[in-house]
Amino acid sequence: PDSKRTLVLLHGLGASAERWSELWPLFKKYNVIIPDLVGFGYSEKPLVEYTIDFFVKFLKEFFEKMQIRNPVVMGSSFGGQLALEFSLIYRDFFEKIILISPAGTLEKPTFVLSQYIFAGLYPTIENVHRAFQMMANNEKYIVDDITVKDYVNRMRLPNAKYSLISTLLAMRKDQTLRSRLGEIAIPTLVIWGRNDTTIPVENIEYFKGMPVVETLIMEGCGHTPYVEKPLEFYEIIEKFIDS
Repeated sequence: PDSKRTLVLLHGLGASAERWSELWPLFKKYNVIIPDLVGFGYSEKPLVEYTIDFFVKFLKEFFEKMQIRNPVVMGSSFGGQLALEFSLIYRDFFEKIILISPAGTLEKPTFVLSQYIFAGLYPTIENVHRAFQMMANNEKYIVDDITVKDYVNRMRLPNAKYSLISTLLAMRKDQTLRSRLGEIAIPTLVIWGRNDTTIPVENIEYFKGMPVVETLIMEGCGHTPYVEKPLEFYEIIEKFIDS
């Protein structure tokens, strides 16, 4: 059997597997599995209510089908919230957890998050470009045109806007995560970009003080440090995974 560690990457709201493309060339020593979550990317988008339970069930079936056991899971934003929710139900399923600016602790959407949602509902090149640039909150980082066009194309797929809004409502409804963070029982690394205005860096405070949780702030990054500073990001997670 393959002795490599398995790494599962979960993208954020409205995103897709493509969001991790800056990291792909760096993952030489792990088995890496990067799904499009149901309702997003090029996955199916059924007309159902996209509750947190629905996503947890999707992940459980996905792991069973792919015969994935005890992986390291890495989730960005909504993907991070999902990784946490899953691990609080299936407590010994993941070997380790890496969260990048996880959602689930915000009381109300920030201005930048609202702009991103707006761009999802009115996906013009201009709207999407502006939203992505705001999310990076970083003048040095230039949003790549292919990323913008891919997002525009995906948001024009049937039911794409529906699943975006349905998921957003589920995230708003699920306000209990903050009070359950103390139940995290698996080694967890929480990474935040210092300049994150989508889910502000102050939210990292909720994750401090737990014996199994390490927290780290990446300087000069916004909401997606793995896109903005992939090499530095990779070195951080590699150290954590292999420790």
